[in-house]
Amino acid sequence: MNGPERRNRANGPEIRDWLDEVWGRTEAAVVLEGGDYSGPLAGRRICGEVFDPEDVAELRALTTTGEFANDICRCHGSVTIALLDAEAEFIGSGSVHGETDVSWERGRFRNNLEVADPEGLVAFLERHGIRMR
Repeated sequence: MNGPERRNRANGPEIRDWLDEVWGRTEAAVVLEGGDYSGPLAGRRICGEVFDPEDVAELRALTTTGEFANDICRCHGSVTIALLDAEAEFIGSGSVHGETDVSWERGRFRNNLEVADPEGLVAFLERHGIRMR
């Protein structure tokens, strides 16, 4: 990746600051059909819902722990994890890529997170009715 795309990529600490802020306001999450570029979040089919505070905390750990790739996957992802605040408004989203990465706000950050526990993430999603394999 060269030129403007490389310059527009956020670094890990910037994204982690954003993740801490947005997850701190997250009350629930929904898993939506489609990855990046699948249209507006509000127009997508819901594949799964996460409302239990313990499950929200587990999802946070699974999707924010790992190392940033300093690059993005070339696919559009499979499903999107959308975070909701206390008013049920979308406050952030990340698409799952190849069962190993989460691309948080891809158009904004352009830097995939290689999750520390990909098997755990897949198991969590499948436990919540999202078929990943």
